This record gives sequence, structure tokens and C-alpha cells, in this order.
Amino acid sequence: MSSSKRTAKAKKKDSPEGRSPLELRFPSDSRYLHMVHELASRLALSTGFEKTEAEKVALAVDEAITNVIQHAYNGASDREIEIHFDPEGESLDILILHDGKGLDKVPLPEFNLGKLIAERRTGGLGLCIMSRMMGDLWFGKAKSGKNMCVMVRYKKRKRSGK
Repeated sequence: MSSSKRTAKAKKKDSPEGRSPLELRFPSDSRYLHMVHELASRLALSTGFEKTEAEKVALAVDEAITNVIQHAYNGASDREIEIHFDPEGESLDILILHDGKGLDKVPLPEFNLGKLIAERRTGGLGLCIMSRMMGDLWFGKAKSGKNMCVMVRYKKRKRSGK
């Protein structure tokens, strides 16, 4: 899918007339991470993803929410995070919105586990994990002015006649 189509789809979801089938707003408190992780996993399972794939989706969502709490909100637990799930069609689209510090047009770092271990890095893996777990990942500004993270995981097509 082209970047312009992805952005248009995300912007549509950020408007009242283009609402997602499931929307959740919650405080930027890490005690909600488990709830959001479970919701993402169960939603992915219920829309046709296998358990392993559903856990990849949940892990990416977990990383994205953790990044918002830690980096966009600097650990503040009284801010709002908004997440939209759209399981319809050939993908599960996830839109995360917040009004904290933004992350726009960031090149995704190359994931080299051996190098990271050798350098004893303790952070910075979240974007790599999110990128690896999802089919598409991008960041930008929504119509509302909020920062957005859009993650898309494509459903496997079932082969007929085999």
C-alpha cells in the first residue's frame, strides 16, 4: 500500500465520520499495559490470526504504548492514550494517538542483535520490535493535531482448492 493511501486511511480513522470499530482511551499509566496487550492479542485471534501472529501484534502494541508512556509523556501517568483497532478487510490496522512529544519521519534502526549485545545497549529496541512484528509502521500527525503511530498487520490469504 502506498504511503499516501496509508496516511489517508489513518486520517479517515481520526475523524468522527471515519470511526474505527473499536476505540479505547486510557491513562498513560503502565498498569494498563497488560489490559491493552490482552485486548490486542484477543482481537487479533478473533479476526483470524493464529496464536503466534496474535502475540506479535500484541507485542508491537505493548511496545508502542510503552514508548508513548516513557518517551512522549516522560513517564507521566495522568495523560491520555487513544488506540483504535480496525480488523475489517485484509489487515488489522492499529492507530495510536497521543498529545505528547512526537516522533515523525524516524528512520527505523537496523536490528542487529549481536551488535546490540556487544554494545550492551539497554534501550532503543522498541521501534525495531514494532517494525518486525507488523507489516507496516509509520508515524505522523493526525487531523486532530495529535501524534499518531499506525501499525498494520496483514492477514494471510487462505488458499482455495488445496
